[in-house]
Amino acid sequence: MKCFTLIFCNPVFRVCRVRLPAFYVSLLFGAACLPSADAEVRLAPGFSSGMVLQRDVPSRISGWAAEGEKIQVQLGEHVVAEAVGRGEAAMWAVALPVFKAGSLPDLVIRGNNTITLTNLLAGDVWVCSGQSNMEMTLAKGPWCDYGGAQDADKEVAAANHPQLRLFNAREPSGWIACTPETARKFSAAAYFFGRDLSKDLGVPIGLVMAAVGGTAAEYWLPRSTLESRPGFAEAVTAARLTLEELGPADAAFRKALADWQKASKQAEADGVPPPPKPVTTLDKDQQERMASARVLENAGLYFAKRIEPLTAMPIKGAIWYQGEANITRHAEYADLMTRLIASWRKAWNQEEMPFLIMQLVNFGSRAPAGDHLWAELRAAQQAVVDSVPNSGLAVGIDIGDPKNIHPANKQEVGRRLARLALNLVYGREVVCSGPKPVDVRFEAGATVVEFDQPVVLQTGEESGFELADREGVFHPAKAQAGGNTIILSTPEVPEPSEIRYAWRDNPASTVSNAEGLPAAPFRKGRQQP
Repeated sequence: MKCFTLIFCNPVFRVCRVRLPAFYVSLLFGAACLPSADAEVRLAPGFSSGMVLQRDVPSRISGWAAEGEKIQVQLGEHVVAEAVGRGEAAMWAVALPVFKAGSLPDLVIRGNNTITLTNLLAGDVWVCSGQSNMEMTLAKGPWCDYGGAQDADKEVAAANHPQLRLFNAREPSGWIACTPETARKFSAAAYFFGRDLSKDLGVPIGLVMAAVGGTAAEYWLPRSTLESRPGFAEAVTAARLTLEELGPADAAFRKALADWQKASKQAEADGVPPPPKPVTTLDKDQQERMASARVLENAGLYFAKRIEPLTAMPIKGAIWYQGEANITRHAEYADLMTRLIASWRKAWNQEEMPFLIMQLVNFGSRAPAGDHLWAELRAAQQAVVDSVPNSGLAVGIDIGDPKNIHPANKQEVGRRLARLALNLVYGREVVCSGPKPVDVRFEAGATVVEFDQPVVLQTGEESGFELADREGVFHPAKAQAGGNTIILSTPEVPEPSEIRYAWRDNPASTVSNAEGLPAAPFRKGRQQP
């Protein structure tokens, strides 16, 4: 990524250097963000009245101005920085002082025009990204027909938090204070995360919602990062051939489906039966080929549109709820997410930026047969956190809805991500995860699992544990708990070769700690001598 360095100084602050990406504005932001014909100063996305500026680090502000246009930045009564416009192809940028948490004076940016930013706060800014379960809004409405968290009316009525500020990266309205009216259209998972953080920390929290339903992880990586992967160019060529071959039939089905959805809503309003739902002419293999082709064709799209424009402002960290769109390609997911985290940290120039992942919750079938694609994707998420520093995993294997891919209990999603942040990012002594297996012993007639903390085991028909025989066939196991230990056994498997827990799309979740946080799914084999 090409960058430029701006150097400036003033009587109050020492010499500062700011290194920022030099974006091609026409590609990233559209004509609305370009300097206009009268050379007005414009600010980058994310800078507006009501915003939260990241505390305790050198902050900055940036935008566009005509080539050579002199820009002056004033904080309260003091001029704190000056810059020179660089034209439409590159941003000017200036450093601001290090702010402590709390209210800030107005920021005034003067060029050929004047912009005044008011009602500013210093606090912690978190980017909240992913697909539909992050995008899902607190209340249901025309803005999100699958929205509506648990107890939505009650939660909306109580969503009055002046120190919590919201920014939707797909909306032009800028930062807004959290009120019942604004919160209802904002990400439910992000809202509950920010609400709990603000309450525990007592500092302003800024939430940036940058999520798009149905998007695969590839949409959120820089395309240049994906192009460096072996075989990517060939895969894109094949994808374009698939789009040419199957695209017309797929487009016809999508149009028919959209028309059907409108007709069904009208039928419901009229009190008459809905029309028959259209059926695609593509078989399962063709549908999967089309889905993969669309991912490759659009790879990098939302990094460019939603993420890269935000990198002009420092942030505290990111939370991520995504993976449903990648379950059929779970084998690639750990590599994709490792690259994504590294690319985001590079784009923000924050090498240790915290990145917290919400593991996919339980959904779908509990049947023992099948590919268990959701379990495999969860394992990939676990692998990312096990290998990437300053990352964390919030487990939700017990809070999903088997019949709804958008479960309503977003309160617990936000709470668990917030507890993870409090522990890993803020150093609070908060229990943030359930029991983790630290040792597995395959003994005669029993398998012993040792956890890192005392376990609470729910009794019932299913324990969630399975043991594999020498042929690799898994059998349900009985479980007994005591302290940090669970002992497993089944007469069908006298000499287990492998153990797995909660390894289904919608598994039985029986192991937790005293705080009610569940153990994550895991799979461990007998070590070979």
